[in-house]
Parts: sequence; C-alpha cells; structure tokens
Amino acid sequence: MDDLKRMKVVVAHYHDLQGLRMLPWYLWILAFSAVNPILGLPQGQLDFQCLIFVPGFAVAWILSKLVGNYYDRAFGQVKSLPPRKRQNAWLAGIAFVVIAYSGFFIDSLQRLPLSVFGLTMAVALFVLWWVSGRFLIHNVVTAALFAVTSLLPLMGIPAGGHWISLLDGFILPIAFSVIMGIGSLLGHIMLVGQFKSLAQEGV
Repeated sequence: MDDLKRMKVVVAHYHDLQGLRMLPWYLWILAFSAVNPILGLPQGQLDFQCLIFVPGFAVAWILSKLVGNYYDRAFGQVKSLPPRKRQNAWLAGIAFVVIAYSGFFIDSLQRLPLSVFGLTMAVALFVLWWVSGRFLIHNVVTAALFAVTSLLPLMGIPAGGHWISLLDGFILPIAFSVIMGIGSLLGHIMLVGQFKSLAQEGV
C-alpha cells in the first residue's frame, strides 16, 4: 500500500482504530459480570453487580472521554461522517445489536454445543474487516478469537458441552469483554504503528 493510500485509509477508519476509547467500557462489563462468580454468588444475586454497575458506568464514561482527548492531542481530529453516512452507521449499529442480542438469547435458552452470540460477533467483525479493504486487521484477529472460543464446546471444552452453564451463565459477557478488550488494544497498536510509519517516511 503506497503512503498516500495508506493515509487515506487510516483517516477513513480513524475512529475504528481508537481502541483505547472503548477499553474502559469493556473493563466495566468485565467487572460487573465477573464479581458474582468471583464471590461465589449464583445467578440472580445482583447486589454486588448493582454496586458496580452505576459507579462503574460513570468511571468508564469519564475514562473514555479522557482517552478521546488523548487521541485528539496525540493524533489530531478527523471530520465526522456526513449526515447520510452517519445515519447508515447508526442503522447498521442498531441492526447488529438486535442480531447479537438474539444470539445471546438463543445461547441462554437452547444450550447448544457452540455459542451463537460468539459466532455472530465473529461474522460481524469479519465483515468490518472485509469492507475496510482488509485493512482493519485487528478486527479479523478478534473475529478469529470469537469463532474459536464459540466452537470450543464441539471439542469438549468446557466438559459440560456448552458455554452458558459455565460460571452460572456469566461466562458470555466475561468472554465478550476480554476478547473485545484484546481487539481494542490491537486496534490502538495498529493506529500507533501506522502513524509512526508515516512519520518516519516523512508523509
């Protein structure tokens, strides 16, 4: 990829590569999903989760804003999408949330020997990688992690044969937050690497 084309691609996907913006939210999901299993509380005991949920939301929001300011200072700002494209992005995001939640609901009810939710995430991230012109490599890596994790029950991992029974059902949000957190870090690393490469080449 020549330097000018690479710069255009980086600018076009600038917000997608700002992985540290979303990392506080994934850590928040991990915190209130893992507190009950860590304390040995069964599903439905929400006291400690509630204690983490509201203050954790506030902390995640503040940290995300601070990280956004860091990106603006370190790498500059990019003009937001035009109204039509912004609307399409919102519609695509809403459709994805509905489909992902449907997969989570199926996992909760059917006890299948795989995770429909995880495979949905894998497909969505693969599509994002594909439509980016195979540039957002961190998305395809994250998609592979979701796919492998979702299919492990077919190989007898965990021994119960399905994910939903593990950690009293808290395993799905825990796995989601960990895998998406890894993807966020990879996106940030990719962004920094691209800017360093362009700077060294004097673009």
